[in-house]
Amino acid sequence: MTDDKPGISRRTMVKGAAWSLPVIAVATAVPLAAASTGGTINSEANYYWDAEAQGDFTTLVAAQDGLRATFSTQISYRADPWVNPPADASLVVVVVFDSPVTIDAGSSIGGWSATPGLGSTASSFTFVSTPSGFGRALTFNVVGSAPGPLTSTATMSLLNGGTTTWAQESSAETATLNA
Repeated sequence: MTDDKPGISRRTMVKGAAWSLPVIAVATAVPLAAASTGGTINSEANYYWDAEAQGDFTTLVAAQDGLRATFSTQISYRADPWVNPPADASLVVVVVFDSPVTIDAGSSIGGWSATPGLGSTASSFTFVSTPSGFGRALTFNVVGSAPGPLTSTATMSLLNGGTTTWAQESSAETATLNA
């Protein structure tokens, strides 16, 4: 005996539902931080790159010798009309180098956590400051692997910031490492 009813079989329906569960689980697992407003231009952002003395968002300055350089930036907060910074937000700065470097284990990165940690060798480092407060300076030393140009590119974002914005522009700087 065959069943010639048109439509989808119960077995097909159950299989489809089973396959959709992981998709639904992944879609709902997105952290609430994703609900933050997002990046905007530096001149309008609540959290912004506060230009260094040279007028750049970040600096990368090579030492006289030893394949060393110092990365530095300042992030500040503003709001008009004034509102306090979000209490539980985290500032995130990602610095990517065009070749592997080692972060000097003796660097003082007060108020930031680094991944990978101080003393590690990598091309990309993520720095997180919680709470974000009124912004923060970030300075650390790196040791390169060979003399010549070294470029850093930094971006910022904000986690759990609600409607608070951050600068969407990245900042790239190049220094020439000396042996």
